[in-house]
Amino acid sequence: MATGSKSSIVWAIFGNFSVMCAKFVAFGLTGAGSLLAEGVHSLADVLNQCLLYLGITRAERSPDSRHARGYGREQFVWSLISAVGIFFLGCGVTLYHGVHMLFSPHAEEISTFHFWVGIAVLIFSFVIEGIVLFVAYKETKKRAEGSILDYLKGDPDPGLVAVLLEDSAACLGVIFALLGMGMSHWTGSSLWDAIGTILIALLLGCIAVWLVRLNSRFLVGRGLDDEKLSKINQLMMRREYIEGLDHLHSESIGPGQYEMQLELDFDEDELVKRLDIDLHEAYASLQSEEEFVEFCQSYGAESMRLMKRTIDGLEDEIRQQVKGVEYIDIEPN
Repeated sequence: MATGSKSSIVWAIFGNFSVMCAKFVAFGLTGAGSLLAEGVHSLADVLNQCLLYLGITRAERSPDSRHARGYGREQFVWSLISAVGIFFLGCGVTLYHGVHMLFSPHAEEISTFHFWVGIAVLIFSFVIEGIVLFVAYKETKKRAEGSILDYLKGDPDPGLVAVLLEDSAACLGVIFALLGMGMSHWTGSSLWDAIGTILIALLLGCIAVWLVRLNSRFLVGRGLDDEKLSKINQLMMRREYIEGLDHLHSESIGPGQYEMQLELDFDEDELVKRLDIDLHEAYASLQSEEEFVEFCQSYGAESMRLMKRTIDGLEDEIRQQVKGVEYIDIEPN
């Protein structure tokens, strides 16, 4: 599952690093605040996507004695750190610079050559980040198996979603920077550049807040949605040997992965009818007390094996019918 996320993040790291270098060079030539904002934006993206890659790598570690369910939740931790980085480094620094420009306006003195260099860099950035966005979009579409919006609202891969949203914001941010630079150059006022910078900062802030909310709800132990819980309940109650479902608890253990505990009230009389033993025939064949004791022991052992097969079958059916449930613990009540 993480392979697609990793490849998308690697594309994003290389893409954003190349445009980050170009933006900072262009800022050095033009002094445009929008280009600085975009450079900081790309720097934040590179650092955060490195954190996402680290999170996926650490989350892929195998379960051990201290983490029986594996390290899947660690991806949420690093994704949360990445989102906080977007907020403070991307949004905070950019917003400060934009507000400073807004309250300290000055006449634009960018040469025509340097202006077009900045425009060319922004167009180059839009193309590269558009390619990265397309890669992330294709992977997200494949994971979503339907509406991408429903996938984002439901149980998305935090690393993949972060790349998708960050590069969507990057493409939109380039448009803001183009408009800010263009209006400032043609009007001779830095006001438009400041507005473009502030819009980029606010865009990053919105993305950061959304990602923080997404990852925090899984870290605090989000369970399966009501639709899946209802489906599990219906699966259990279709069995004539199950009288009731007394307890159902589910909790996220990683992107798209859940563990579940169920307490089921079994109808023992109905369940025991499934034993492939003819009691009348067995009774007629008993010749001694020793044979009777041996039969009782065999009957008890077979009853326990029947319960084990029944529970294993229920667990397999839940895994087949409800995507993402990997660890299931069914306890007879």
